[in-house]
Amino acid sequence: MRIQFKLREGATLDVPGAVRLFPDDTDPELASLYVIELPDDEAADALDELKRSSAVEFAEPQAERWLRG
Repeated sequence: MRIQFKLREGATLDVPGAVRLFPDDTDPELASLYVIELPDDEAADALDELKRSSAVEFAEPQAERWLRG
């Protein structure tokens, strides 16, 4: 499962394996968006922990997307 989360302005949080969604963007809103991919059996606990963190503005499962041909 992939979890997408956004850090609050000025906040820092060490989340192993998390990567920025827009690594080259200088816009503060886009630069604060991250995603982490975890095994399903770990994802629920990680999501709860992120939601409880005062450094995190929001955390949610990332929507699955498919391209249609």
